Formats: sequence, C-alpha cells, structure tokens
Amino acid sequence: MAKRMTPEARRLEILAVARQTIAEHGIRALSIRELARRCGMSAPGLMHYFPDMQTLLVAVLDERDKADSAAVFDQVDGKGLLAILDAGVDYYSSRAQESKNFDALEAEAQDPFHPAHAYFAERFDRMVESVRPYVADESGDSDDLFRVVRLILEGSRAQALRGVSLEERLADWQAVRKVLLSHLGN
Repeated sequence: MAKRMTPEARRLEILAVARQTIAEHGIRALSIRELARRCGMSAPGLMHYFPDMQTLLVAVLDERDKADSAAVFDQVDGKGLLAILDAGVDYYSSRAQESKNFDALEAEAQDPFHPAHAYFAERFDRMVESVRPYVADESGDSDDLFRVVRLILEGSRAQALRGVSLEERLADWQAVRKVLLSHLGN
C-alpha cells in the first residue's frame, strides 16, 4: 500500500525515483509499471500524475536540468563562461555513470519520434539563455562562442558514449580550456 503523501510530495518522489532509475540503469529500465512498483503505487495511480511516458520523461529531464544547473552555479567561483564550464566539468565528472546514461538518452532522442526529442532539441538554447548573463562582459561574439561550446560539449558526450575514459576526457577538457582561455582573454 502506498504511503500517504501530498500530491506535490508524491510527484517529486516519482520524479526522483525515475531519475535514479535512469541514472543507475538507463532509460530502457524505465517503464510506467516498474516506476509505479518502485514508488509503491499502482500504474493507474502513477498515471494520475504523469499520463504518459512523454510527460514523465520531460518532467524528469526538466527537474534534472534545474537541479543540476543550481548545483553547477553554486560551484561557480566568480563570473564567466570558463568558470561555469569548469564547474560543470567537475559536477558531471563526479556523476560519470549518471551522465553517461542521460547522454545515451539524449542520443536516442535524436529520433524525431522519441518522446524526449523536442525537449533535447530546445535544451541547449535554454541553457545558453541561463548562462548568457554570466558572460555578457566577455569579449567577442557570444553567439559564436556558444556555438563552439555546444560542439565541444556534444563531442565530449559522444566520447563518453564511445567509452573514452574519464581521465582522457578531463585531459581533453584541459586542452580545450587553454584555447578558450586564450580566446576569452582571462
């Protein structure tokens, strides 16, 4: 029998369990029925909060992005894109398996029929807008800079999916960081 919770507490529990499931086992381990079981409720009960997998998945991704952004920005020492990227590298490196599973989910979502396709198609633009105030004073064309950063991040995630070690990817980040540092004039 499911424990009594407020609707908001139940919703947050469902999202936390779904995120943990994806983080530990990947998206293929997530189903409405299995998630309901893990939350101690029925599938129809869970569907009261999230009527389908797309709604659930987008809510999990949105909640994860908000929590991760807050955690990264809490680590930022100073202002500037490089400080944010350094904090992001530190944060996600400490969560390598979770990051890899969510990166795999994003790779699968390249399919236009995937339930998270639209979310990921718009994700980078949302991230840029949240970071833009921190880099407003940096030299150069920030739009070009963000394009370069996008390519760097996508390449790093692809390397992780191909099995390139965390140590190698961190060494690559240090090389990229040197180039960005010279470009940003920091």
